[in-house]
Amino acid sequence: MRVKKDIEKFCITQNATIIDAMKVINDADERACFMVDEDLKLLRVFTDGDIRRALLNGAHLDDPIRDIHDRKPFIIKEGQSIDEARQYLSKRITVVPIVNASNQVTGIVRVHEVEPFLNIKSRDVLILGMGYVGLTLAIILADEGFMVYGYDTNSQLIDDLKNKKMPFYERGMDKYLKKLVANNLKLVDSLEKRTAEIYIITVGTPIDKVTMKPKDFYIKEAAKSIGQVLKKNDLVILRSTVPVGLTRNTVLPILEETSGMRAGEDFYLAYCPERTAEGKALEELRKNPQIIGGFDARSTELASRMFNENTHTVIDVGSLEAAELCKLIDNTYRDTIFAYSNLMATLCEKLGLNLTELIDKVNMQYHRNLVPKPSPGVGGACLSKDPYILIKNFEEYGINANFIKEARGINEAAPKNIYARSQQHLAQVGKSLTEAKVFIVGFAFKGEPETSDLRESTTLWFLDELKWNGVKNIYGYDPRIPAETLKTLEITPVGIEEGFRDADAVFFMNNHKSYVNLEIFDLIEMMNKPALFFDGWQNFPPMDVRCIQNIIYSGVGVG
Repeated sequence: MRVKKDIEKFCITQNATIIDAMKVINDADERACFMVDEDLKLLRVFTDGDIRRALLNGAHLDDPIRDIHDRKPFIIKEGQSIDEARQYLSKRITVVPIVNASNQVTGIVRVHEVEPFLNIKSRDVLILGMGYVGLTLAIILADEGFMVYGYDTNSQLIDDLKNKKMPFYERGMDKYLKKLVANNLKLVDSLEKRTAEIYIITVGTPIDKVTMKPKDFYIKEAAKSIGQVLKKNDLVILRSTVPVGLTRNTVLPILEETSGMRAGEDFYLAYCPERTAEGKALEELRKNPQIIGGFDARSTELASRMFNENTHTVIDVGSLEAAELCKLIDNTYRDTIFAYSNLMATLCEKLGLNLTELIDKVNMQYHRNLVPKPSPGVGGACLSKDPYILIKNFEEYGINANFIKEARGINEAAPKNIYARSQQHLAQVGKSLTEAKVFIVGFAFKGEPETSDLRESTTLWFLDELKWNGVKNIYGYDPRIPAETLKTLEITPVGIEEGFRDADAVFFMNNHKSYVNLEIFDLIEMMNKPALFFDGWQNFPPMDVRCIQNIIYSGVGVG
């Protein structure tokens, strides 16, 4: 519970008269006052109703207030929940004192402050940023019964959403858009005259490609926009991935300065990170635990009540900074363990071993091990930038972060290594990638769960490497990315068969589930042999492909 610094204005002494109590009730603008001793220990609570009844029964204004009743007061102990506070509050009892272990009055709970916690769905939600994080959350909250306003500065995106057009692939999204848009989900491209009671910031925090530092411009602009419309008792939630300390040191001052209000007194603030996997975010928003870090206890409880509507498990980690670090721990941990496997892959390639097969064996029924499979690099919007965000915090405290830097470097180097190895393989049969027909399968940054997200895809890094080395005859296919989008990459979009026909090199760069249904051996026979077949995720059995005459098989971690 919040402790009020000016609690004394609600208090009267043991010798106070009825008129003294009436003045305190009037000046404090509440319907009750508290009788305390010299140590602020609570003795009784008197309401304006108590005083009216006493006067009607013949009491005089100069009579001692202590004589009008001797009821035991309702109290809330420090640390009790909002639900426990609610049982005492009603239209008649609108204020209840908070007391500590010594029975000293340390704060108050008002009925109008508690009601929003209990009727959380009565609060409108405005989400700033309709990208992967913002749109999926907007859909789930709207489906749970909240009135949600989705805001983005991209007018074309807002128009597409209004027309129920999916901006990216996410399993199940199409049916939700048809159901919710123009009902519980309203799309807007302006905040003018648009207010809510809960504001959620989900805008991006890109990395400056020169300094490799996170850019917080979009978050600052979002905070300024919210500050201009923020009202008393509103809640602001930051959900974007940020360096530890940004919520308190950047967002909080902007909100306070722009709104003229104080966090913890006038409005509430929490950091609640997104922790879903693209492709199954709508499912995971309903089952994954939600981490909560509040500015104060009331901020934490209000944010928890909102997220409890879509997931049964919320975890209070104690502070804004703790929640910020939890998000960075998640993604940087994953990046480093993927780097371990990708480093081992380079060794296995030299030793003539198959790392994927070895990992299956060392993990088998040995529960200490959860060694991940190697990959053609590690990209995506999160893992490609979050380590750099965490590195910034390490550098601020003078801590060596080379371990994290090296891991990120290993994962970023994989596409270059694929190019170099492929060029060597083709050279052995008198071919070169620069003169070859190259067919790339899988452009989304991952294949499973399936997505259409191209952001920081390692396939695009590999494509850049090909182009930089003069490779021009490049064809492409992806099960979830439209041909029109592939054209913007300056390649030729084709179907699977056309891509394989007369290809000198084929690269499978992600692990989409549809590949297992391909007649891969018939397709390989269509290639311009001798030819290179690169399978970055071992979608197909290496030994079987190697049996095909004049086909060079290559893969990550396969010697």
